[in-house]
Amino acid sequence: MRKNVGGRRLGQAGRPRRRYFPLWEELAVLTAHGGRCVYCLASSQVKDHVIPYARGGDDDLHNLVPACEACNDAKNDRTPLEFAALRLSPGDWGSPGHPGNGRLGEEFERLRHRYATWVERIEFTHVESIHPRRRAWFQRDLASTYFNARVMPTIRVKAAIYRAYCSGNVAAAEASGWPTNARTPFRVFQLRDWGGPFSEEPSDWYSA
Repeated sequence: MRKNVGGRRLGQAGRPRRRYFPLWEELAVLTAHGGRCVYCLASSQVKDHVIPYARGGDDDLHNLVPACEACNDAKNDRTPLEFAALRLSPGDWGSPGHPGNGRLGEEFERLRHRYATWVERIEFTHVESIHPRRRAWFQRDLASTYFNARVMPTIRVKAAIYRAYCSGNVAAAEASGWPTNARTPFRVFQLRDWGGPFSEEPSDWYSA
């Protein structure tokens, strides 16, 4: 039997059910922090839960940040602090593994610096995510985008297609302070090969 606790729907295991992300939320996260992974600054590819879902984190925008696939996979169900510690290499201590010569203190300083940097980036991204005009712009702009395919592509493929063709729209809107009163053009994206698999490669799509 499913229950509601604090407004959140619970599944049979008693944990919050994963929710559906509309395209505007997917892109609002992926384009935050300049479209860069908060951990390594590579181009963002996926959403990462700051507090992992498996550890009680939720699917709200305040708990989501842009990340690259490599960092997202490596972080897995770790917290940012645990992930920062994982990034430190015990091999730096050398054989037979005794820190010595103040290296243990150096390791701590490196951990503290990395974690503080990540926290700063995460907090910056959080401010972007809750910005009302920014959120309103994404909702309005993406309401006019239609994907004309016999089988709907995944949200991730939709986001990749939109970013490939409309990244300039996002940059212009940010530079203009996210004008929510501006009308956006109706966009239709169609797949070239109706029988082929959905691809994230922009060359496989065209805008009509």
